Amino acid sequence: MVSKTTIAFLILLACTCYLVAPWIFEKKLLFNELLAGTGFLLLAYHRFRIGKDLISVCIIMIIVWGVFHMITSLFLMDRLYYYLRNLVIIYSMMSFFVGYFLLKYLDVFLRKTGVFMKTYIVTLLILPLNSFIFDRFSTATIFPAVLKDVKNFLLPWLLITMNIIHAFTYESSTAILVAGFFCLLFISPGYKFFKQVVLLMFVSFICLFIYLLPYLDLIKDHYSPYTETGIYDVINSHPLLSVDGNSTWRLVLWKQIIVDNFPRNLFGYGFGTPMISYYPVEDFSKVESLPYILGAHNSFVYLFGRLGIVYLLLIVPVYINILKEYFYHKQYYLRNNQSLIFLSFFAITVISLFNPTLESPIYSGGYWLLLGFTARCIHNRIYLTAHRTNESFVYT
Repeated sequence: MVSKTTIAFLILLACTCYLVAPWIFEKKLLFNELLAGTGFLLLAYHRFRIGKDLISVCIIMIIVWGVFHMITSLFLMDRLYYYLRNLVIIYSMMSFFVGYFLLKYLDVFLRKTGVFMKTYIVTLLILPLNSFIFDRFSTATIFPAVLKDVKNFLLPWLLITMNIIHAFTYESSTAILVAGFFCLLFISPGYKFFKQVVLLMFVSFICLFIYLLPYLDLIKDHYSPYTETGIYDVINSHPLLSVDGNSTWRLVLWKQIIVDNFPRNLFGYGFGTPMISYYPVEDFSKVESLPYILGAHNSFVYLFGRLGIVYLLLIVPVYINILKEYFYHKQYYLRNNQSLIFLSFFAITVISLFNPTLESPIYSGGYWLLLGFTARCIHNRIYLTAHRTNESFVYT
């Protein structure tokens, strides 16, 4: 009979393959769906019992709210096909339970695969071959695992360097943003400083976004999915909008979901209905489907549009809890190497801020998997503290 450890090893191997090369293992082999199904089976195996920690409770509530939208959308959707395409947002959340229940096997898995993983990651990082076998985005979530045996004082420098190299070898501007986030994280003396800097950046962006709204609105004048006239009206309207066309398109998409769709977006559009009217087109054969399935290149904005304000009210406490845990108990997590799990989750969070992650099967499972690992780390520490036990004990 196959042991639990062997089964867990195979599942974690599948997770690693999915994170490193999602365009092969998801696009061709549907690993996201397999991991989601595995998460559900693990939850059922544990008799649908999970910790009562804040993160787990919030995730369960998000899933319940998503199921509510699944049901109501059956009566509101335009087409069943697009409804089913949008459901990736909900079923991918099941991957959370893969991370939550298999954390206790992760350290052994990394020890057994460490040499191969380090060789593979470092070689393809320096000598790029193809983004299909070394993804431009999600591979950044594996970098912390590669640095598992590195001294703590070297970890920040090596992790930032790896992301900078990744940015140049695979032409990924997102990797630069991940490196920038890690710079802020590592120089922050504590949670209060980090929170103040992030809030200042957020408020500054909101002010800039409000200022640019009239210029972004020009997309409506001459937009056609078959020409670029509309977006060039926006780009040429202000010097800031002419800096980067991709960023300008992001702002146009965010404006539609946040501003143009108000107040309906407070409840959420649900699934199977169009949410945008102006969008970039790379493949004209997909023009009809894009209003339904095109991501906003910010997954949190997109999920707000689909699930409404309830999603934000539940996901914000999750991030506050994780960041406080990281800063307040950093030494604990450094001693057992679990700080690396936090860093992996922070990496995919930054990726989600500028790319379609949670709404795409290519990356969504990876996000929820890493959140599951992180949630279980926190759950275990709280349990250990409450029971005044030895730190080597892990509640299962």
